[in-house]
Amino acid sequence: MATVSPSSAPERRGQASPTAALVAVAAVGIGLSLYATVFAGVVPTADRDVATPTLSAVHEAVAPAGVAGPARLEAAAEAGPTGWSVRVELRTGPRQWTAGTAPAPGVDRQSAGRRVPVRVSPGQVQSGWLRVVVHR
Repeated sequence: MATVSPSSAPERRGQASPTAALVAVAAVGIGLSLYATVFAGVVPTADRDVATPTLSAVHEAVAPAGVAGPARLEAAAEAGPTGWSVRVELRTGPRQWTAGTAPAPGVDRQSAGRRVPVRVSPGQVQSGWLRVVVHR
């Protein structure tokens, strides 16, 4: 039986014509571009959440030691993002304190809130609720 030596076999392993390789690379590039374009158009673009970071900033201003003080509300109302107004509300039981401008009906607004301990008088702390309303 005749055997073929490796040196006499045609050297065609793993080769592609340069034109076919360029077409394949171009097709992959176009496919990725189309996918990215379609994906960017499908993903919903929601307004950014400004209330939650504002609540964190207001909490730091109202309760620097962990206990909120109603006297600090006015300074905390200035903690809002640029272009937005902030309304700060602090409630505990029947008592309520507010600072900042109230939003007009129908304006773009976001709100966030959290539980906080509130100093209602020297030596007296009650559970309360801190809420911010961020509006344009």
